[in-house]
Amino acid sequence: MRPAFAAVLAGALAVPAVAASRPAKKASAPDAKARKELASAIRLYHRLDLLGALDRFDAALEAYPAWKTAAGHRSACRSTLGERAGALADAESAAKLSPDDAVSYGARGKARLTLKDYAGALADFRSASVADAGSADAALGEGSALSAQGKLKEALGPLDRAVGLDPRSAAGLLMRGSVKDRLRDFRGAAEDYAAVLSVNPKFAWARLYRGKSLRELKDYRGSEAELSGFLDVNPDHEDAAYLRGNVRYLLGDYRGAVADLTKVISVDPRKGLAYVNRGQARAALGENPGALADLRKALELDPSRRDKIQAAIDALGAPAPAAEPAPAESEPEFQEKPLPRKKGQAAPPERNAGAEESQFIQ
Repeated sequence: MRPAFAAVLAGALAVPAVAASRPAKKASAPDAKARKELASAIRLYHRLDLLGALDRFDAALEAYPAWKTAAGHRSACRSTLGERAGALADAESAAKLSPDDAVSYGARGKARLTLKDYAGALADFRSASVADAGSADAALGEGSALSAQGKLKEALGPLDRAVGLDPRSAAGLLMRGSVKDRLRDFRGAAEDYAAVLSVNPKFAWARLYRGKSLRELKDYRGSEAELSGFLDVNPDHEDAAYLRGNVRYLLGDYRGAVADLTKVISVDPRKGLAYVNRGQARAALGENPGALADLRKALELDPSRRDKIQAAIDALGAPAPAAEPAPAESEPEFQEKPLPRKKGQAAPPERNAGAEESQFIQ
């Protein structure tokens, strides 16, 4: 018998029989360490340090795996990071909660929000506010649930309250900016996105959203700066490159516009509007052969805009080509691709996504 093993065996035999047979006692509730991890995770989530928050949520659940409250809060973080399967699993667990305080009501509310039970989520967030009138998390949840139902004006009240309770809640500022943007309060949205960046300068998505708002305000120089800041971190982002190409054209930087639109076309060679816009930028540079080639390609890809595109071709003094046939029904039409996702650059919920139809031809 090896000495080390013998010593272990002797120690085990020295323990009274009743103690040796007793099963390990499971923790009946999360301990102080687990609760500290959860509180830290929620704070990081509000600062939009999403990966840091996820690490702390994981640590809380490692300390107490059955903790539905932690799972509910983690479901929101996972959903924001695009981890849909994990978010749903956490939400389904947390939806079984029987809340007894603001944090647990908030957890079930976030679970219900993930599961698209908006009425249930709203009720839980309001119960959380009753339990703790000073909870910015509960107010943010209420605003989020109302926004998800399209009740934008009604959502502003609780979102204002969330930011008032925690002026450094980047998550609250971001959600309020999104709601203002959808209400076409572009100046208010731009201010909120700027405030997000003052709290967390690394959250580059706020630069994309602010760049869009500033473009709507015709602050093209400011818009270009924000879009360039975003593209420094996400150089392959198609939508941002397309938008910056538009803004650069409006600023008279035609060569910069051509460079951006060439990048977009390299990512998606079937984006007709990119050819339209690049064709017009090339025409402004006096590069008529390239401009005509782009505009004719746009006719092929986007016959629905034939009249406007043909007018741009005519302005260059070129003969009109034969009409292109419409695409066969079996050929899929162009659709925007999902936004690319990089570590540390998660997009928040309710971002303004979808087809960007800004174009030079009016």
